[in-house]
Amino acid sequence: METKKPIAAQGGADDRTFWAWDQYWRDGRLASCGGEGGAAYQAAITEGWREFFRTLPDGSRILDVCTGNGAVARVAEETARERGIRFEIEAFDGAVITQSGSGSMIHFRSRVRAEALPYPDESFDVVVGQYGLEYTDLERSLPELARVSAPGCRVRFMTHAREGVVVEQARRQLEDARQLLDGPLFPAARLVVDACADGASEDGLRSVTRGYNDAVRQMEEASKHSIEPAMYSNACCVLTHALSIQRQAGSRAVMDKIDDVEASVRAHAERLNAMMRAALDETSAQALCERIVKLWGHETEMGAGRREDGDLLGWIIESGA
Repeated sequence: METKKPIAAQGGADDRTFWAWDQYWRDGRLASCGGEGGAAYQAAITEGWREFFRTLPDGSRILDVCTGNGAVARVAEETARERGIRFEIEAFDGAVITQSGSGSMIHFRSRVRAEALPYPDESFDVVVGQYGLEYTDLERSLPELARVSAPGCRVRFMTHAREGVVVEQARRQLEDARQLLDGPLFPAARLVVDACADGASEDGLRSVTRGYNDAVRQMEEASKHSIEPAMYSNACCVLTHALSIQRQAGSRAVMDKIDDVEASVRAHAERLNAMMRAALDETSAQALCERIVKLWGHETEMGAGRREDGDLLGWIIESGA
């Protein structure tokens, strides 16, 4: 059978979004949703994946879409080992991802977009994804994923729910990030660096240092009403330490550190914005399920993934065995 050409990549995530995820995954995180993930996904999410992978036969070829640092792929591998079988797992992401600690069943690929996959037709028996598919350009990514699916391929996706707790937390975290970025902390820190570098008088140094200390106190007060107080405290601690060693480290190094901290907060804000743009309401999730049914050609259902307390985590779209 002639292999169809992959569809050109004009995906839903732009280069700015991929840069933001590069910043995140470079620290070796597994899951992407803070309190809803931690080192990996919480039990309510992980157990759903384990149950799914327990139903797959030995030798299943699995494609993990927008894998991040491979939380779902690693659950698949762990489940296979527990069952005494092997899976062949291909895990890709548009961002640069960390591959340390991966097992022999997983092959990671960075800078691969779901809209233009580098795999032949009918390469996979199973296609899965956690908080990733919804970030893609679905008009292009869904046909591509169907192209690389073998006949009878099973699918399971979990997407962000616009009405869910993860997205609600993201909205509040974004408010915190904006307050930190728009506040006086970073400008005040740069004024201190410039004053030291320019050999300002003692009175001048005291003035800009007082302004910086006032900015720190303002951020400390803001953190008391924040969903993410560590973001404020970490930024203040890193900047204060950098300023304290300017004479030894040099002004350029300190300014670079200020820029790096600010860039990290901006990347955080971009990830949160991307999540809220990508999140699906129930109607959109059901429409996605119907499109998957048409493309893959077998029974598929959509349901709600929930925490133990009943809060909505996301929409689960899964085909039967």
